[in-house]
Formats: sequence, C-alpha cells, structure tokens
Amino acid sequence: MKNLLLFTALVSFSFASAQITTNAGTFNKPAAGDTAFEMNFMPNLDGAAMFAESNSGTLMMRSFKSETRATRISASLTVLDTGEEDSSTSYVASVGYGIENHFSGAERLSTYWGYGANLGLADSGEDDSDSVVTLGAGVFLGADYYIIPKVYIGTEIGYGLSILAAEDTGFGLSGGVTGMLRLGFRL
Repeated sequence: MKNLLLFTALVSFSFASAQITTNAGTFNKPAAGDTAFEMNFMPNLDGAAMFAESNSGTLMMRSFKSETRATRISASLTVLDTGEEDSSTSYVASVGYGIENHFSGAERLSTYWGYGANLGLADSGEDDSDSVVTLGAGVFLGADYYIIPKVYIGTEIGYGLSILAAEDTGFGLSGGVTGMLRLGFRL
C-alpha cells in the first residue's frame, strides 16, 4: 500500500511539476471537462506504522460537468487473510456512483457536498457461510486542497445506510459514519 501511494505521488508530481509558476492563477479549481483520479484510504491511527492494518482502498474517477457539479465512479476491494494455515480469505468488493456539488471558495481549496449509491458483495470465505450482497446510499461532505497544480489531498466524511441480503440470514439494515483521506490528480 505504501509503495502504491508513493508511486502515485511521484507520478502526479512529475506531471504537474512542469506547470509550477509563481503566477497565482496556476492553482485553479476544476472546471467543466476536467477529470480527476484519486485513491481514498484510512490510515491506521492505533499503532506506530501508518498503514500497517490497511488492506483496502478505494479508487475513484471524478468527471466535472461544470465548475459546481461532478459525477463520480468508485471501486473498492478489501481482502483479509490471517496467514495462518487452513484459514480462509475473506473479501469485500463494491462499486459506487455519486454526484458532487461544489461550493465557490478559495483558489486552492475545493469544498463540496454530495450523495451517492453503491452495490457490494462480501464473502467470509467460510464453507458454511453465505455471501452477503449490500445496496447502500448516503450523503457526504468533503474538501480538496491543491498542494501543487492539479494534485490534491483531501478528506471526506459521510453517512450512509445499507440494506444487507444473505440467503440464510435474510435482510438487514445498517448505517454508519465513514471518514477517508484522499490523494488525487486532475488531468
């Protein structure tokens, strides 16, 4: 995970470093037709190693329809394996779609709110357990800060509800607050 994050940062910096100038207009916010790619993650805040427990991440593409509206498509995969002999590997995969509504703000700061939906599949890997299908919807609030032209870091917090369906256990409803850090670049 650390290597992927470092690689993404280096590639982003190499694309944007040729555009750095002292002109204040260099750090402009997204406009119609821009596309952004990013990685969302939650660092490990319980231990000394920042990404020691992190086995998941979300990749997202954002397409700006105007300066104030963007659509987003996301995909995530979490794989958990204890590494012990005869242990099973579990996974959670999901895809999502959402709409972002951006506020006017500072030159380097892009704040927004939005809503979205996702579809997921989880499997514990145990022979006697079912796969679980989830259908969720939620709202979110976030901010991106451009550290160099077209490269940003950000944070997002959201609240969502999910309907869970499994063959043996039936249906369920769950909700919760999520928080993520983000690293992305704009084309």
